[in-house]
Amino acid sequence: MSFDADPRRVEAARRVTAAVLGRAGVRDREVVGTVQLLVSEIVTNAIVHGQANSVSFHITCDPTGEVLIEADDHSAGAPEVRKADPDDEGGRGMQLVSFFARDWGRKGTCTWCTFTAGSG
Repeated sequence: MSFDADPRRVEAARRVTAAVLGRAGVRDREVVGTVQLLVSEIVTNAIVHGQANSVSFHITCDPTGEVLIEADDHSAGAPEVRKADPDDEGGRGMQLVSFFARDWGRKGTCTWCTFTAGSG
């Protein structure tokens, strides 16, 4: 799905994520919540730090529960894992992605991460 680079669109990406995982048979609420957190952070990062007016979001979950999350912000910048100070209101998103995702990276203008959700 593609949408305007508007922070209000993050919730729609989270709802799509829950639907995709549900169709794939992932029922564990904690797992769904973790994947939604990853989506929130990747999509928010694309919206806030991307240079474009739109973001493309894609999520897949294969039959074994392997999840691929992609957010393309159509810009050249790359996300960084940084250490936020305790008083900082932001700056922890990619730390969370780095911690919870099995792997993550950047290909062209697209930031991606993977997660093993399993099923059931």
